[in-house]
Amino acid sequence: MTKAVNDATLNKAGDIYQYLITLKDCFGKLLLCVALSFSLSACAESDLNQMYIEEAQLTKEEKNIAELLGLNQEYLLYDFFIDDTIKSMQINTYELIDGEWHIVAGGGGQALEDSKGRLALGFDNIADGLKIATQSKHNSGSTSYFKESRNDLTGMGWVTSTLTNKTEITYDQEIPLVIQIITSKNEVHSYMVDYFFQPEEYEKYDYEHVYAITVLFSQKTVNELTNQFDYEDK
Repeated sequence: MTKAVNDATLNKAGDIYQYLITLKDCFGKLLLCVALSFSLSACAESDLNQMYIEEAQLTKEEKNIAELLGLNQEYLLYDFFIDDTIKSMQINTYELIDGEWHIVAGGGGQALEDSKGRLALGFDNIADGLKIATQSKHNSGSTSYFKESRNDLTGMGWVTSTLTNKTEITYDQEIPLVIQIITSKNEVHSYMVDYFFQPEEYEKYDYEHVYAITVLFSQKTVNELTNQFDYEDK
């Protein structure tokens, strides 16, 4: 009887030991999965932190200067952070015609030497023109275009959507910064700027005019970028 009890006890102890071993293995795998999850998240966050563009956070002094200069236009300020392989930046303005984006201004570029900088866009009605300024440690400059719009905008209003989220920069890929709808319609469906890549959405509502402003960061030089643009535009 005693032997039977001892055997049962040993069997039970063996089962418990085996259970603990299994539990240890499962716990180890769980820790590995959690570690990998954190690692992947950290890598994704690291990539986003390496090259990105986001709305600039102005200091009180900078805001006061802007007010002093009487910047009555819509003006947007973005800070960008890039790696040392980026050589140029390109700003393009488009108009939506028959469901496709057609270039209004841009195609050139500005050389970049620094790992961070600031981009400023100034406009009211994009159809009438745009001011662009950039500033970094070794580079600064501005450009603008103004023109008499070929479109009759009498009695029309406009709704503007802008990039507000921190956005990852990918080599030679356009990032939409602004979408502006100009229309005489009383009801306007405004979309996030990512809908730049789905222009057919704007066609649904038959707006008279839709404009977009994008930025592109490239590993190509300004000359290479301009030549590529000229080739693709033919």
